[in-house]
Amino acid sequence: MPQLLRWQSTTQAFIEPLGSGQALTMVRIPAGRFEMGSPDHERGRDDDEGPVHMVELQEFLMASTPITEAQWIAVMDWQPGPGETWHVPLREESGKSRNKKATPDAYESDTSLHPMVDISWVEAMEFCQRLSQFTHRHYTLPSEAQWEYACRAGSSSAYSFGDTLTAELVNPVLLKAGNAVEEEYRSQSVQLYPANSWGLYDMHGSAWEICLDHWHENYEGAPSDGTSWIDTGAPDTADRVLRGGSFESSLADCRSASRRRLSIPARNRWDVGLRVVCLPGTPAPELARPSLAPPDRDRSARQPQVLWIDDHPDNNRGERAALEAEGVTVLLASSPEEAIELLAASASVDLLLSDLRQGDDPVAGLRLFPLLQARGIVIPVMFYVGVLNDERTRKALEAGALAVINRRDQLLEAVQTQLASRAAEKPA
Repeated sequence: MPQLLRWQSTTQAFIEPLGSGQALTMVRIPAGRFEMGSPDHERGRDDDEGPVHMVELQEFLMASTPITEAQWIAVMDWQPGPGETWHVPLREESGKSRNKKATPDAYESDTSLHPMVDISWVEAMEFCQRLSQFTHRHYTLPSEAQWEYACRAGSSSAYSFGDTLTAELVNPVLLKAGNAVEEEYRSQSVQLYPANSWGLYDMHGSAWEICLDHWHENYEGAPSDGTSWIDTGAPDTADRVLRGGSFESSLADCRSASRRRLSIPARNRWDVGLRVVCLPGTPAPELARPSLAPPDRDRSARQPQVLWIDDHPDNNRGERAALEAEGVTVLLASSPEEAIELLAASASVDLLLSDLRQGDDPVAGLRLFPLLQARGIVIPVMFYVGVLNDERTRKALEAGALAVINRRDQLLEAVQTQLASRAAEKPA
């Protein structure tokens, strides 16, 4: 079971690095019981949402957002290890780049943080298989019961936020009478709106999410233990289930209990994506771990990880790319506080890099040290600054920084030296 971190006041999570600066935040969903389905009086209810029945679930972990385009591409780019092959290829382009239903200027130029959509059943299962193979943990699609339980997050209303949605909670396109005109249908970046009380984002109206269960017309005979409802002997082409609604959906389709049929043989809708779960206590297949490093590197060596704090993701792109070219995984945090949470989630980060300045505060990076001490985290810290200042450098070194650097070549040399030293200190 991965090390967990405290997330706000009620939720725990861990970080699964994917390479290319990407990571999955997996949120702990506590064990519990809930009434699955919708009551007869719920507005927008369909008959396939009943009968309401009690389900008891064990603890599991669920991705905090739908899988984004950037996360999909990071996994797509993994190379299989010696003697391995992937089952099916994963395509880089999403539905937004293939489907011309919306006008070209309706989208942001960078959609890397949008949900990866137009996903087939086979591709969704391949994505989960690669995650399991790479991490030696059991990643899969959620069961219908797991999805609804996590979406509700203890609520019994139509949505996890209550019986109505507002523009502060979901894509405003969903709120327009009769839905928006065709040109306005579009996805949005994840995490633009609040998470539910268990730390899950975009459960309503972002992208339809595929569940493991075979499609059933109602819940007569459904499992009561939260497992997926699979028909033994059903063909590979048997229909599955979609949950959550999308940017093309009506508000009724975005309710916690709403469900739709996924026809497997077809490419399906361009607004279908996925969200993964990790099942603790269930071993992943014992397969070799593929490498994120270039082919001429030792595949058996653990790839070093650096956590870089910067309040703007466009800063220092060249430096991060140079580190990744040397086989270093670079994770990003936007503040010292976010970095501390990420560090608490992973014992595999080797070095912390930060600018001293954030916004108008020229020594904001010094907040790292009391935060690290409060958490009992011991990790080397370096600062990479635009302009050296004797007084700020002195304060940083007195606080415990390894170095304050303002040249790229010196930074790369210092990072590699420190990573080599860390590797030598660790037991084989």
